[in-house]
Amino acid sequence: MIEKGKIDARQFTILVVMYTLGTSIIAIPSTTASYAQENAWITVLLTSLIGLLIVFLLNQVNKINHHKNIFELFEYVFGKWVGKGITVFFLLFVFIVAGKNLRQIGDFMTTHVLVETPIQVIMLIFVLTSLYGVKLGLEVISRTGEIFFPYAFFSLVLMIIFVAPQAEFKNIQPIMVNNTEGAFLTIFPTLGTPYFELVVFLAILPYVNRIGPGKKSFYIGVGIGSLLLFAVTLMSLLVLGPDFSARNVYPTYILGKKISGVQFLERIEILVAIAWFFTIFFKITINFYVLSLGMSHLFNLKTTKVLSTPLAFLLIIAGLYLAPNLIAYQNFLAHDLAPFAGTFGILLPFILILTARLRKINKKKKKRRKNKRF
Repeated sequence: MIEKGKIDARQFTILVVMYTLGTSIIAIPSTTASYAQENAWITVLLTSLIGLLIVFLLNQVNKINHHKNIFELFEYVFGKWVGKGITVFFLLFVFIVAGKNLRQIGDFMTTHVLVETPIQVIMLIFVLTSLYGVKLGLEVISRTGEIFFPYAFFSLVLMIIFVAPQAEFKNIQPIMVNNTEGAFLTIFPTLGTPYFELVVFLAILPYVNRIGPGKKSFYIGVGIGSLLLFAVTLMSLLVLGPDFSARNVYPTYILGKKISGVQFLERIEILVAIAWFFTIFFKITINFYVLSLGMSHLFNLKTTKVLSTPLAFLLIIAGLYLAPNLIAYQNFLAHDLAPFAGTFGILLPFILILTARLRKINKKKKKRRKNKRF
């Protein structure tokens, strides 16, 4: 293995939570409300349950050989050259997702926080910070997650608590009477991020020091992240209303602005924004790390440090040109991400499991034939 470090189940849980929240905490309330309207919370609830089934599928992939990461599994199951070919396409997927995430944080910052700062500067700062983490390795990324996770988690929880008194249940009524079809049709696009993207953790799961607790922590991490996504989406609908949530690109940020009445808690939305910076930073860093790990495996390098620096600058270029503006990114999120990510997050794991089992059956048959001969 290229990565020599090990993390514990708790650290893995934190990484999964941060990744699950990532861009989703600020994007899902808007995208789901656009189609499901007042039933958007039901859409998020159903996708959360499906998300846990996806984790079950990914754990089954790891069961093929829990000592190997996903890039090693490709070659173990499909053979060296086919495996390397699949690795190339998988890395392209991770690269595109990381570039899009980088663009999203750049758009948010230039729209709401650092309005006069060039987006290239913001993206450069984020990438260089992620690059530093990738060079230090998985253990350092995990320990950093332990430091920032409490702030991100409790900021979101406190926001939900403080805006709860402003909730109006008429905003989600009548339940499943209007827009019923939209509530179910939106499930697939909503799965695109973060649930289909969770496949990247198959590159990290083998480095959890105890694989049994590691698999359980996968469920726990997705469960906690999904619960927060559900709560934020529900609160966006109850406080802002489905129409406003659908029309605004960043309803979670606007939700933070609704916290008022206590003088020292004014302008708390910037704290919510900082919490989101942490979650999206870890999502970008995890994708960047998996990308570096996969590239190192592809070219038979002994360390991830060699290619990480050029990859960092390629990510900036990708972020600028893959999504030239906010509208293009929103269209990608709503229409293209789910089938694209689903190919690697659902279809590929199914093929891996099926191929591995067929090979296992063939080996048993060959062994029986040999035994019969003797």
